[in-house]
Amino acid sequence: MPVLRQALNAMACLLLAGCAAVSAPPAIPLAPTPGTVLTPPAAEPLSPDQQEQRLAAARVVLVGETHDHPGHHAIQMDILRRMAEQGAPLVVGVEWLDASAQPACDEFSAGRINLAQFAERVDWSASWGYPLELYAPILEYIRERKLPLVALNAPLAVVRQVARQGLGSLTSDQRARLAPALDLDDPAYREMVAGQFAGHGVSGAAAEDFFVAQVVRDETMAHRLAQALEPWPDSGQRGIVLVGSGHFLHGLGLPPRLARRLPGAGMLTVLPVEPELAAQVGLMNPQRPAADWLVVSTPAPPRPPRLGVVVKPQEGGLLVERVLPGGAAQRAGLQAGDRLVSVNGRPLASPKDIHDAIKSQATAPHRYLVERRGQWLEITIALEATPPAGQAPAAPPLDRQAE
Repeated sequence: MPVLRQALNAMACLLLAGCAAVSAPPAIPLAPTPGTVLTPPAAEPLSPDQQEQRLAAARVVLVGETHDHPGHHAIQMDILRRMAEQGAPLVVGVEWLDASAQPACDEFSAGRINLAQFAERVDWSASWGYPLELYAPILEYIRERKLPLVALNAPLAVVRQVARQGLGSLTSDQRARLAPALDLDDPAYREMVAGQFAGHGVSGAAAEDFFVAQVVRDETMAHRLAQALEPWPDSGQRGIVLVGSGHFLHGLGLPPRLARRLPGAGMLTVLPVEPELAAQVGLMNPQRPAADWLVVSTPAPPRPPRLGVVVKPQEGGLLVERVLPGGAAQRAGLQAGDRLVSVNGRPLASPKDIHDAIKSQATAPHRYLVERRGQWLEITIALEATPPAGQAPAAPPLDRQAE
């Protein structure tokens, strides 16, 4: 989502700058209402009948999300329900879990365990981490309709190892848990992913490893969905994929990898966007639209303040692997290589421990005990209620161990 926002803002600025010398700036278009469906570059909304016809023609539909945005999950729920009601057998693939969760997914889809039991079986808070209540309506509907639920993602620990040490660091067992075929010859996608990491100070070999880790996830998700739809195309099944929007922006990432495995799928990509972005649909590059459909969501909820670090649990605390530019941690003097031991005297063993320790007064000053090269320091950090304008998002797209 940050990539799309930056691109639209840049295009809007260029358009206004080009017109300023000859005429007054054009009027800002009215933002469409939530639920409106637009097909770039057209600014006219699709009618309900047009939407149903296009949905019915697609064998695979990808519906994006910003993981903590309730409005995006409401759009996913709507598309899921409409596809299920069209009658053809429907498989629901989700980014949220990896293959180790598949036995629990099968039990849940069959109605043999409830949502609370499912969350416990897959260790939701550790394996995905975003609040279960955001996903509960979707999951309950899947259980109610007994739809096959497929955990698509690559194992998080393996993805992180690729991002930090490269594909060559994997054991044969780790490699076997990923898609057999990995297409890394994708310059357009490489360029887009590199743009995401630039704001986090990632470059060189590290940026390459992060790109490979992103491809590992896309290829594995495509591979597992294709397996679930076998025999293709004779099974008659359709697939809906609920996934972070960055995995299919501009037709990159998942779409070509699914098309390679599922020829003739008539794929449809659906991108939830906020009203002010949808109002700028006419500014998009018609040769490379962000998605097939833009569906207007409710506005984003306020983003909680973040510390601005990427951390990894280790014995005795949390190792700071990266300090993100412009964040509260950088301003307070925290450094990569530091070990966060406690907050206000409360020991730290996971990123969630930071959240739990400060959530009641998130923007108040808090005392962090830090070990730095054998020396003990106490650093006081106060989070800002609103991130500074233009600051990069706190969490890199490949690592959820961020605060």
